[in-house]
Amino acid sequence: MERISGMPELTPEEKAEQKERENAPIGAAMAVRYMGGALAGTELPVELKRYHGSRQQIVRRALISSLCREMRLEKGQETALKALRGIIQIAPEKKEFLEKTEKSYLQILSDFEKDKKESYGRFEASSAEKIRAFGISGSAVRLNFNENEEWSRELIRLTQAYDPRLEKLTDALIEEISPKIQRLEDSK
Repeated sequence: MERISGMPELTPEEKAEQKERENAPIGAAMAVRYMGGALAGTELPVELKRYHGSRQQIVRRALISSLCREMRLEKGQETALKALRGIIQIAPEKKEFLEKTEKSYLQILSDFEKDKKESYGRFEASSAEKIRAFGISGSAVRLNFNENEEWSRELIRLTQAYDPRLEKLTDALIEEISPKIQRLEDSK
């Protein structure tokens, strides 16, 4: 007891950071359960109501942030749309904004897929030309791009080219929902 009483008090910032460290993993775990199918979208608001005050807001922010991280090109359209549906469940007042976000995401994905298809066509033609140079041809020849390092690098390059657009979209989504969280925390 004497040692504890001799320790300095935590500053308000340190207390907030500690509260964040304790509660943010709850929201992240909730997102994992939802994305994995162990938790239905309609259960997300119910789960959030188990927490109160600033603790609920920390959990909610972590949940939204975790769901936004699911909106990656490499995870695919179905995963991103499921994440957006989850966010709609916990922020129904932002449904219109989230529907616009969904359209924007689908446009980014469409542009990405178009560029990927064009790049694949160029890459396939180039690879077929290289194989023909070795005297290999015919309809039985199938190129395996899944194991091709050059194609893997090209996919990474394409993804990195679209990541800033996607990041801007998810940042705007979080920003649109976060002011409400801040106001709620400030009023407590």
